[in-house]
Amino acid sequence: MYKYIFKILFICFFINNMVYAQGGHIKIKDGSEVRCMSGLIDDEFIESNYAGEYFLSSGDCVTIEDDRENSGQLVLHADCLGLHSPLYRFSKFIYIYGKYPDSPEPVLGTVTFLSDGSHVNQLILQHDSRQAFFPRRK
Repeated sequence: MYKYIFKILFICFFINNMVYAQGGHIKIKDGSEVRCMSGLIDDEFIESNYAGEYFLSSGDCVTIEDDRENSGQLVLHADCLGLHSPLYRFSKFIYIYGKYPDSPEPVLGTVTFLSDGSHVNQLILQHDSRQAFFPRRK
C-alpha cells in the first residue's frame, strides 16, 4: 500500500510543480504557472519581450523601449501623458516608475504586462493612482 501512496504523491508533486532549467540553474514552476499546458512548454518571458509599441483605443501610442545597454532599464514613453520614465522591476510582470527619473521612489505609477500564455500582448498603465490605461499591441 505504501508504494502506491508514494507513487501518487510523486505524481501529484510533478503535476503541481514543473522543474525547468534556465541559465544553468534549476527552478520550479508552481501554481498558476503550470495550470495550463502552454505554461509548461513556453519559454519564460524576458525583458526584451516587453519592449514595443502598445496602442490605446484613441490611437495614442505607449512605447516601452529596451534601453538596458545604456541605462540598465526599460523606458516608458507615453506621450499622451507626457511620460518618459525608466521602469524599475517590482516583480516578474510588474514594473514601477517614480516621480523623479533617477529613483523609483516615491512611486508615481505601475506598468503590468499581460500575456496570452505565449506573447505579451497588453499592458496596464496605472498613473498616479487616478488613471488606468489598457494599451494593446497590434
